[in-house]
Amino acid sequence: MFKTGPNMRKVGENARQPRPDLDDVHEVIGASRWSAFRFRFERIVRRRRVGVALSALLYAATGLVGMIEGGHWPAVRHEIENLHVTVANAVGFRVVAVATEGQNALTDDEVLLALGVKDDTALPFLDVKAARERLMANPLVADATVRKLYPDRVTVHLVERKPFALWQHDGKVQILAADGTPIDEFRDSRFAHLPLVVGPSANLKAGALLEALASAPLIREQTYAAVLVAERRWNLRLRSGVEVKLPELGFAAALTRLEQVQTRDDLFGKGVTAVDLRDPKRLVVRLTPEAAETLAEAEKAAEKARKKAGGA
Repeated sequence: MFKTGPNMRKVGENARQPRPDLDDVHEVIGASRWSAFRFRFERIVRRRRVGVALSALLYAATGLVGMIEGGHWPAVRHEIENLHVTVANAVGFRVVAVATEGQNALTDDEVLLALGVKDDTALPFLDVKAARERLMANPLVADATVRKLYPDRVTVHLVERKPFALWQHDGKVQILAADGTPIDEFRDSRFAHLPLVVGPSANLKAGALLEALASAPLIREQTYAAVLVAERRWNLRLRSGVEVKLPELGFAAALTRLEQVQTRDDLFGKGVTAVDLRDPKRLVVRLTPEAAETLAEAEKAAEKARKKAGGA
C-alpha cells in the first residue's frame, strides 16, 4: 500500500498546466519583464493577423465582383485555365513553324485548322492523334502523319487524293478521283479547270473517255463538258457551242478522226453546230441557218458555173 507523506505530491501534480489565453490575459503574474513584453506583442500580432486576413478576403471578393460585373471574368478565367500553356510558351515551346510534305490541293488554312495550331499553341499540349483524325476527315486526304519536333515545330506528311474530274448529277457537282470515287463537293475555283462529266454513272466511265481525249488535244482543249447519254455513249459540248456525238464503241478512233479533220479544215470555225461521229464510215455535220444558207448559195453558184461550162 502506497502512503503519502508531507513531502510527497499527488500523481499528476507536476503535469504541465495549460498556457493562458493571450487574448484574455493582460499581464502574467510572476513573469519576467521580458516575458510580459513578449506576451503583449504576440497578442497584438494575433489580432492584426486576423484583421489582415479579413481585409485580404474583402479585397479579393470586391475584385471578383468587379471582374464579373465588368465582363472581365471570362478572360481572367481563360488565362487561369490556360496557365500551363502560357508557361510552356514562355519557356520556348510555342509552335512557330509547320512543315508540310505532299500538300497540293489542300490550302494552308485547311491544314492549320485541322491541326488546331494557333498563334499561342504550345507544342507539349498539341494532340497529334486528334490532329491526324481531323486531317483524315477531309475527303481530299487519303493518309496523313503528324509529328512534333521539339521545341517548336510540327511536321505533316500528306497523301492526297488527286482530283481527276468534276461530276454533275442530281443537281450537284462533285470532285472525282481517278477511280471515279467522289472526293468532295465542288465549292471553289481551285478545281474549275477539271473536265466536267454529266449524268448517272458518268463518274465510273469518265476515265476511259478522258484517256481517249488525251490523244486528241485540240478536241480536249475545246471540250468543257461530256454528257453520258442513256448511260451508254458520250456527247461532247465544246466551248464554241458545237456538240459532238460519239459512238458507243470505238469513240477513241472517232476522236482521232475528228482531230485530223479539225486540224486540216478548221471544221468548228465554219458555222457548225453539231458533228455526228456515230457512223464510222462518214462524218455528218449540222450547220447554223446562216451557214446553211451560205453553203446553199455557194452550191447554186457552183452548179450554175458547171452548167455554163458544159453549155460552152
